[in-house]
Amino acid sequence: MDTTRWKSILVPREVYVEIKAMAKAQGRTIGGQLRLVFDWYKESQGDSNGPKSTRKGDDTPKAN
Repeated sequence: MDTTRWKSILVPREVYVEIKAMAKAQGRTIGGQLRLVFDWYKESQGDSNGPKSTRKGDDTPKAN
């Protein structure tokens, strides 16, 4: 694994299962879903000055 680009994180199993389900329902990878959740968190904390994600496409949740 390219450790300059990717890192592993440890999360409780129930968090992983929920993030995985959210990602699948919205057509994203787990990494993409975690990035989106983190962006939502930063916005809720008022951090609008930081760099925006370089991800492409619409980041709104997709209808089921």
